[in-house]
Amino acid sequence: MSAIALAWPADSDSDGSQSFLCDEFMTAQKRSPRGPLEPACAHVAARLDRALEAKEDRAAHLALCFEEAASIASRARRPLDARRLYETSIRLLAGADRRGDPAALALALRAVLGLGKIEATLGRFDEALFHFEKLAALPLGGSLEAGPLVVTSARWAEVVAFAPLLGPELAADAIAAALEALITAGRYDVALAVARVKGKDDPAALDAFRREATASALCRMGLFGEALVFLASALPRAPSPTRPIFEQKRAEALAASGQLAAAEARSTFVVEALEERFRVSPASLDDLALGARALRLLARLGGTPAAFAVRAFELAGLLGDAPLEAELALRVVESDAPRAVRERAANVALSLASAAAPSLPALRDRLCSIAA
Repeated sequence: MSAIALAWPADSDSDGSQSFLCDEFMTAQKRSPRGPLEPACAHVAARLDRALEAKEDRAAHLALCFEEAASIASRARRPLDARRLYETSIRLLAGADRRGDPAALALALRAVLGLGKIEATLGRFDEALFHFEKLAALPLGGSLEAGPLVVTSARWAEVVAFAPLLGPELAADAIAAALEALITAGRYDVALAVARVKGKDDPAALDAFRREATASALCRMGLFGEALVFLASALPRAPSPTRPIFEQKRAEALAASGQLAAAEARSTFVVEALEERFRVSPASLDDLALGARALRLLARLGGTPAAFAVRAFELAGLLGDAPLEAELALRVVESDAPRAVRERAANVALSLASAAAPSLPALRDRLCSIAA
């Protein structure tokens, strides 16, 4: 068992104030549109047809099919299917690596990262943390074994020669995933300890991720005063694009500590900052996700700003992110927007909520048969 998996989960706080908190990490800024499930399955099936006919980079094309199918399975609340897809992908890529495909091992390691995240979703935190710790240790001379995939320090040196940026990127993503799993598992003291350990080559995004984890852990431990002091010090260091994220985090800490008026003011500030951003540049999914989070808190504190909710809802539809569009549709419905707008939003929310992926099992079986 890994070192960071050994700590016992912290006791959960039964205080209702905890319901104001949100542990979703937002500083990674890597969101891609998540379309409706069934069309997404059709897209992966078509991509698979092309991948099987490819004469070059076949492993890379197949790995992307497995990753996208696993993402669909996870969104469809079929984590066991997602785990099976990642395990099959690792087995397939490990075989390609043994046959001398130079890109296969790097792709397999990304699949191990995905597998770890699914293990955390299933509540198998020790298994997830084991994967993350092994991945983060590879650039430090460690080794990894995940099913048929075996990476020695010597083999890692060969991979780094082929892909020199893989080490820092993989380690950063593994540490971020470990922090997220620790927060979800309620192991807040361990999350604080991991967040404090910084490497000399850590990217700026990971530093921001560590600050998010620290704030989340302090809030979940009921240390709201400490969390607010920490966030006040973190805000000036945050780059301009991510500063509203920490403002929203502060709003949630204020609400959880009973300072509801101050919390509403902070979340309103976040909404206004995003409105200004939308006026001068195209909206991003990261901005819209933050807007949805601010609206979620404002709805609980007394009211949803209708104009911003409608604008964010429309932008989410244009960018093609179905889960975000569905959440923002609900915010429009509960606002005082015109009745016709609220009815349209209600119809969108209903259609997206009832969407299914009936072809997913067939797609899963087809993918898994490739490595049989």
